[in-house]
Amino acid sequence: MNKRFYYFIIFVVVSQLLFCSAVFAKSDKPKKQANPPKNEVNQPATATPAQKEESTVSPPSNARIKFDALSHDFGKIGPETNNVCKFKFTNVGKDVLKIDHLQGSCKCTVPDLQKKEYAPGESGEITVQFHSPKFQGDTSQHVMVFSNDPNDPRAELEIKAYVQLLVQVTPDPMTLSLVAPNGGASPIMITSLDGEKFAVTKVESFGNVISMSLDPNKIADKHIFNPVVDINNLRKNLNGAVLFTITHTRCSEIRMPYSCLKEYAATPSVLIVRNAVVGEIQKRTIYLTSNYNQPIEIESVSSEKGVIKVINQKQTENSFEFDIEIAPPLPEAKSRVFSDNLRIKIKGKQQIDVACRGFYKAG
Repeated sequence: MNKRFYYFIIFVVVSQLLFCSAVFAKSDKPKKQANPPKNEVNQPATATPAQKEESTVSPPSNARIKFDALSHDFGKIGPETNNVCKFKFTNVGKDVLKIDHLQGSCKCTVPDLQKKEYAPGESGEITVQFHSPKFQGDTSQHVMVFSNDPNDPRAELEIKAYVQLLVQVTPDPMTLSLVAPNGGASPIMITSLDGEKFAVTKVESFGNVISMSLDPNKIADKHIFNPVVDINNLRKNLNGAVLFTITHTRCSEIRMPYSCLKEYAATPSVLIVRNAVVGEIQKRTIYLTSNYNQPIEIESVSSEKGVIKVINQKQTENSFEFDIEIAPPLPEAKSRVFSDNLRIKIKGKQQIDVACRGFYKAG
């Protein structure tokens, strides 16, 4: 073989090897990223819990709500009438006043507000619609105003009135007795104050204590009734009322309350023992009195659990005086209280019970 040709073959092979090595070396170099991933650009550092808490705490509000008046008195109004009043206020603070909501004390009191946000120095007013009750007498309701005023976040407004009926009942109230004939009841008179004639169509008494006859067809500006008192029912219901249903155009119901004293009263009616210690006797005195100045004859006196002991008793014409001892018993399990009941039986009359409640000394 010709030497020149041999050298040529070697040159070609070496050139090819050098070319391949250069290509592989270039392909192994890492490629530069022209634009890094978006989620890695200017990635902020994670906030610490303290920084998160600091960012969520709002500065205290400088809003201040000031009312021209916190109370409104309607004076004398009719029963079951609709009445309207307004409470004016001003934001005297430096921040926006935000009123969250209003709340009336009952369904008869409905407050209303045109908007909920007020700039510093801006004024507004709360309109309240008040539906009066049906019975005569003083009445009051309240409206709560919830706002971002830190000094008064729950402002309270008061509405007052005196409900005056156009029909009057006498007596008002009626005072009854357990020992007087017919309970000591007097005639009942119902009178129209505006001259309008009406009928009394129904009479109801709490506990059926008082009854009376009526003519639902009688129309007049004055009605007189003679009540009949059931003494047995009166003993069970010492306080109550009689309700008259009438046809007056501006007054549909009239209520006459009644009251009656117990025949006998014990003072105190409940014995309270504090810081009781087992073995330490406590002495007390109980007074039993007739509210109608009648003689008292004691049939028996007993203790339900034996905690109370009567050591002496004195009698006057219409009263008794009992000197007693209270001996705190051993506590049951881990109980910190004890109880008993002193039963005083009056001959021919009802039993008077005086309850005893004791609380053991701590420690």
